[in-house]
Amino acid sequence: MMLGVANSTGLNMSLTGFLDFATGLKVGLVEIKMDEPHLLSALSKTKQRRAIRDIVESFNFKYSVHAPYIDINLASMNSVLRKASEKTILRSLEFATNIDAKLVVSHVGRLSRDYPKEMVTQSLKNVISCLRNLANFSKNHGIIFSIENDHKSNDQILAGYPEQLMFLIEKVGCKFTLDVGHANTLARIETFMDMLAEHIVNVHLHDNNGEQDAHLSLGKGKINFSAVLESLGKTEYKGPLVVEVHSSSGLEESVTLLRKTLGKRIDSSGNQHSLRV
Repeated sequence: MMLGVANSTGLNMSLTGFLDFATGLKVGLVEIKMDEPHLLSALSKTKQRRAIRDIVESFNFKYSVHAPYIDINLASMNSVLRKASEKTILRSLEFATNIDAKLVVSHVGRLSRDYPKEMVTQSLKNVISCLRNLANFSKNHGIIFSIENDHKSNDQILAGYPEQLMFLIEKVGCKFTLDVGHANTLARIETFMDMLAEHIVNVHLHDNNGEQDAHLSLGKGKINFSAVLESLGKTEYKGPLVVEVHSSSGLEESVTLLRKTLGKRIDSSGNQHSLRV
């Protein structure tokens, strides 16, 4: 398995600063989350996109891209907002091609709790239409497009439970990023692997107490990561393990723990040959 880390807005690091930090952790992959304001500009401005490409090429990593999710909602009943969300994710796919990233992660979105449950059906139709467009673009450009499972929310989630994810994956023809922390707020983590193993191309790791999406370092919450890693091993998963903890100390602690736990099963070279298209 390939060990990686993801940046986050809470780290308050420039891209160069984060890549320097990741170099010190000796990981093979960096997942670039595009919600950072200085990264968002690269989605629409050629000059910034070239500058970021120059930065990432100066480091010895493989890259994946996490499309923006703040203020983004493919499930919105407002067609203007929904189309803007789809366009933003599409530009993230274009950005991925620009930096030679082979995998893109996208959130699906939610239907506001202010709408009646009867509107879920229409919201799902909207989501599927958007996701198909994004998946088709990805396929034509050699990118693996994956959707990430949602966490517990007061709004109506459309991609949180294994059954919901399987429905979308089959309708869209995309792949799946398993977020272990998100899964822990809704159901048994093993259930996601049992049902969706053949579609998993990426795994996010962070901890919580089962109630909130806290993005704690591994071992600071209630998730049994030894059991999670054992279950992943049984599925013969060999792709990225991306630590998605929202503090630099937590990232360092979690990477150290994973390296001790997995030993030689960790590929620090950044080799992505095991991703399944």
